[in-house]
Amino acid sequence: MKRSVIAAFVGLSLASTAFAQTPAADPKAGEAAKPAAEAKPAAKPAAPSGLQIKLGEETSIKFGLLLQGRAEWQENATNTGYQQDLYLRRARLLFGGQITKQLYFFVDTENSNLGKYTGTTKTISTGFQLLDAVVEWRLHKAFNLWSGLIYVPTSREALKSSSSEFMLDTGTYAFTATTALTGTGGRDTGFLARGYFAKDRLEYRVGVFQGLRESGGRNAFRSVSRLQYNFFDTEVYNLPAYASSNLGAKKILAIGAACDFQRDYKGYTGDVQVDFPVGFGAVQGYLGYHNLDGGKTLAALPAQEILQAEVGAYFKKSKIGVWGRYEQRTFDDSKKDETRFQTGLNYYIKGNNLNLKGMYQRFDIDTETATVKGTNQFVLQLQASYF
Repeated sequence: MKRSVIAAFVGLSLASTAFAQTPAADPKAGEAAKPAAEAKPAAKPAAPSGLQIKLGEETSIKFGLLLQGRAEWQENATNTGYQQDLYLRRARLLFGGQITKQLYFFVDTENSNLGKYTGTTKTISTGFQLLDAVVEWRLHKAFNLWSGLIYVPTSREALKSSSSEFMLDTGTYAFTATTALTGTGGRDTGFLARGYFAKDRLEYRVGVFQGLRESGGRNAFRSVSRLQYNFFDTEVYNLPAYASSNLGAKKILAIGAACDFQRDYKGYTGDVQVDFPVGFGAVQGYLGYHNLDGGKTLAALPAQEILQAEVGAYFKKSKIGVWGRYEQRTFDDSKKDETRFQTGLNYYIKGNNLNLKGMYQRFDIDTETATVKGTNQFVLQLQASYF
């Protein structure tokens, strides 16, 4: 199964590259047949963005929001029925801006899964939490310093923006290590340096994070390093995350790798992101591999390998997106391996500002426990985003 998924993904990547490298037509060809004066098409209006207030020559602040309402039907493990939910997957208030010529910031709050049934009660008043709170000191393209509650750069998938996600949501296992190391939603407190070389195509991120604190708090911090190379368009100074999908507005082919350590916990990842404009709209693809081992530091995180593969297509004229995702998680003991297959259909009423998404998921677990079986899930989500 791994080989077929990887082969399909590589085929998509090569096809996308071929689209990108098709030579442009000679601008002088057929010139005599053109009329003397040709009216230029009217420029399309820009997508709605957040409210921005200028506070001075260098200082500004921007406000936005993200709302994702869901209807969900989740089959239980004994295949005897479905848990039914109408809830708010994400409710975020976003703030970002510039303080001085070199100082930028981003803050957002989160109230996730509001109204969802947890197995005992409906979580209608979980309260807002601080999800991101980061300040960036932009000293030079080659060296910029972050501080605060930061996205931990363990993979490309872990650094994608939820508001521009082409799939319904972030990969199931994207934050596995950060959750085990007592982070929150893929973030942790710390410091991070990032910079750009090779005409902004090569990006590095090196961070030191709080991670798991042991008795007395004297243990070493968590350290994470990541390199990414963009072959076509660059992605400079995204704060705090990369766009998951540009819907044909950018030509992205990015390859990245990361390593993650705290005491004897070790994590390694490699990934490829494809987001290419084509004649009908855009094609999208992602391939990610994780190798995690909690060691003695995280006994509850056994040695495991995670594979995530995605393909998708956006049809500009009809405003439709179709996609599929395959995830596989295997353990050394081979008694509780997991596989997930998702497929979905998106309708972009107003791009990433307003869209409707539907998803079907099949989840299977290989276990000796007879009461645990494969389950199905159906989700419908309406998103409103403004930033």
